[in-house]
Amino acid sequence: MNTLLNILTQIRRIARVGGTCVALFGAGLCAAQPIDVFAAASMKPALDAIALQYARETGQALRLSYAASSVLARQIDQGAPADVIVSASTDWMRYVHDAGLLNQPAREIAANRLVLASAVPEAVRLNADDIVTRLQGGRLAVPLMSSVPLGIYAAQALTTMGLLQDLQPHLAQQDNARASLISVLRQESPLGVLYASDVSSEPGVFVVADIAAHTHDPVRYLAASVTARGAGVVAYLAGPAGREVFAAYGFLAP
Repeated sequence: MNTLLNILTQIRRIARVGGTCVALFGAGLCAAQPIDVFAAASMKPALDAIALQYARETGQALRLSYAASSVLARQIDQGAPADVIVSASTDWMRYVHDAGLLNQPAREIAANRLVLASAVPEAVRLNADDIVTRLQGGRLAVPLMSSVPLGIYAAQALTTMGLLQDLQPHLAQQDNARASLISVLRQESPLGVLYASDVSSEPGVFVVADIAAHTHDPVRYLAASVTARGAGVVAYLAGPAGREVFAAYGFLAP
């Protein structure tokens, strides 16, 4: 059993660093296997559309796994079989790079901005009193501020605006950006700090206040191939076809 585990570990290491499934198993088997894309949860609507488009154009299926960028980076570091990683954080992409897990350098594919959002389309002023009044005893949805990119950006913005201390008791921190969006959509949280692209892709959620870009680090999405099989996907995401879809789903040009 230990020998088998050692062999599998070596295969995974070769596929990850040395480059290709083809070198291990042959081109026929590799072409039949979906390409595994680990992607930031906030990119789900756009990447679902791109996956369909990519399959039509190339005949190659993409298998998409969504989570917070922090979770994805740690999973890949622990040996999860990803071919591509798409991160909403330059820091977490650097984590994967510094661990020696990338087949090629990361490429910037999109950008985003932060908004205060609600299922009720009534504007809110960005001060603690107005936000707490609008919450009506509920919670402000935001991803984990310690690790999830949107949560980190939100913490920076609320700190810059002088709101974090007053709003801290009213926060509901969730696993990822998608979870916060769903919480707002279902009105489990009266307000949430979301990406503008989240609101653009969900007709039941509305921007009630814009959060100034200067209050937080730039929101940049990067994609990188973990194996050689993922290189074509990254090129597609960074190219005109990918950027057209990202723009349609509310993302900004990189």
